[in-house]
Amino acid sequence: MTTWRFQAIAVIGFLLVAPATALATQQQETSATTTTRGDVIRLREDAPQEYVVKKGDTLWDISAMYLNDPWHWPELWRVNSDIANPHLIYPGDRLLLSWVNGRPQLSRKVTKTLDPEGKLEPKGNPIPTFDRAALEPFLDGHHIALRGEISRMPQIVGDNRGAPRINGMAPVFIKGNVELDRKYRVFTQVDSFGDQVLLRDVAGVRVNLHHVDLIEGELISPEREIRRGDVILQPQNTDLPDIIVPTNGAPVDGHVVGSLNARNKHGKYDMVVLDKGAADGVEIGQMFQAIRPGVRVFMDGEKPEFVNLYKPYDDISRQWRDTLRLPDQAGAELLIVKTFRNMSMAMVVEAHEWFEVGTYFVPKILTTND
Repeated sequence: MTTWRFQAIAVIGFLLVAPATALATQQQETSATTTTRGDVIRLREDAPQEYVVKKGDTLWDISAMYLNDPWHWPELWRVNSDIANPHLIYPGDRLLLSWVNGRPQLSRKVTKTLDPEGKLEPKGNPIPTFDRAALEPFLDGHHIALRGEISRMPQIVGDNRGAPRINGMAPVFIKGNVELDRKYRVFTQVDSFGDQVLLRDVAGVRVNLHHVDLIEGELISPEREIRRGDVILQPQNTDLPDIIVPTNGAPVDGHVVGSLNARNKHGKYDMVVLDKGAADGVEIGQMFQAIRPGVRVFMDGEKPEFVNLYKPYDDISRQWRDTLRLPDQAGAELLIVKTFRNMSMAMVVEAHEWFEVGTYFVPKILTTND
């Protein structure tokens, strides 16, 4: 594996520990930057002094109000002495932005009231990291399987209309092992990566009747046309934890091999497929970086000149001319949200530029063991 080492991001400023009476003025007038282990927290200039958590909020939404890099939210909340678990924030909590030893932190503001205390009731569920409803179409609606596994799955044979596309107006027939009176999902192949195939959920199907060699079924709410050869699976519900704490990427590198968004260029909040998975140590919550390779420039002329590999002369002459390779750059941050044995799905949580399928990725280091 190619080893990638990036120099730590330089700290572009420092925080002065101000008296308590001057904190509010300092926070409004100073664009503060403070170091963390292995990375930098950048506080937004318009970060609110107080915020009341509302139903429907997510950790990511709140962190985006305070941080330029929202995946650093564990660092922002990790020193809360008044919250048993700083990862658990509930609707109704009042969050206070303050500074401790030159570092910003969010904590739950303690308020006192003279009103009689009412009946204490449970707060309910804490707010999640992301809006699950926004992720479900991607996570539950896609599956990755080996090509050999697909050949053994139950398949749609067709309907009695004989058309190559099936619209659900007539019963469909299935070849394979499925049970009566159970609901299944129909998946169609949308992409492949070697012996791995990306499947997309396109409809539900209810098994109604067994014939001698075939099973008859009824399509339920088809979202797209169904084709002969589409496979039948049980619903692929993703066991996504409510709280995803970003962690260092596994020590592996690889390539972005596919997309769940069917686009040529990818950016923030797009979903992509990586060619490394659970067998390589990749887990939900790990972060990786999409890399733009450094270009080469000719250094033997009057001034540096970009080496254009699409020009035959440049491509050939760089073999003997004096060139300099510029450093590689991280163009996007990827958060793992679903894993398979040899593949994984990642959400682009930040993108400084568009990138394409085929882009190289390396692990992102959020913290060190120092």
